[in-house]
Amino acid sequence: MPFTTVPAYALSITALTEILGRCFQDYFVPFTLTPEHFAARFIAEGLSFADSCVWYADNEPVAIALITRRGNRARLAAFAIQPGWRGKGLTKPMLGALFAGLKDVTSLSLEVIRENAPAIALYESLGFSIARELCGYQGKLVEPVDALAAGSLDGLLCAVYRGPAENTPWQLDPLSFPSLPCQVVKDGEHAWGVIATLTATPQLRYLFVDPAYRHQGLARQLLQKINAQYPGIGTPVAIPATFASLFEGAGYQEMVITQYEMVRTA
Repeated sequence: MPFTTVPAYALSITALTEILGRCFQDYFVPFTLTPEHFAARFIAEGLSFADSCVWYADNEPVAIALITRRGNRARLAAFAIQPGWRGKGLTKPMLGALFAGLKDVTSLSLEVIRENAPAIALYESLGFSIARELCGYQGKLVEPVDALAAGSLDGLLCAVYRGPAENTPWQLDPLSFPSLPCQVVKDGEHAWGVIATLTATPQLRYLFVDPAYRHQGLARQLLQKINAQYPGIGTPVAIPATFASLFEGAGYQEMVITQYEMVRTA
């Protein structure tokens, strides 16, 4: 059956949210958003309304793809097919055509659940390879301590961009913070944390220590203080697995779900 491809800019945020929810029915991990949450999350991640699209058949949405961009880097932020259309071999041709139409992109990335072997094989057939493992962490309930100082977003960003460039996962990149509802906290003069307030439950989104002051225990101390101020706080499943010892040493436990970041370069 022929499909009609409609760019995301032709649809409202409310319509995109509703289509995304329908396409993610019975998905590997439950996925629900409100239009407000959709807008705040994906715009902060750099949603490209021109590159994102919805596929229709007989005026009914079949699939949706959301592309986020930062300069010449792009990411498949979400892709899903309605349950009745799954298992028909549509994903590869849809994504192949979508990726081929991305202009001036030198690096394309995505995240996939580690246990989703069919999806991993599909993305590998489209030229992606596993770059690293991403984990999520949950703080354990502890007694509260004195509140951390409030920091400024400008101060944090100045400190971040004074330092060397770092390969930060897309969802944790400081480029999202000016558009993301969040609070910046500070421990002393050289350690910052970013707490996302996008949902009713705060989420630890970023941790930064001035490069000259690393390996002195400041990051672990800040993680402990954040957990005490926001008891049981969690992170996105976007923390590189190389930081496991830091989080576990600060009293956090790894979440059950793990993802792979996959990358395709031009």
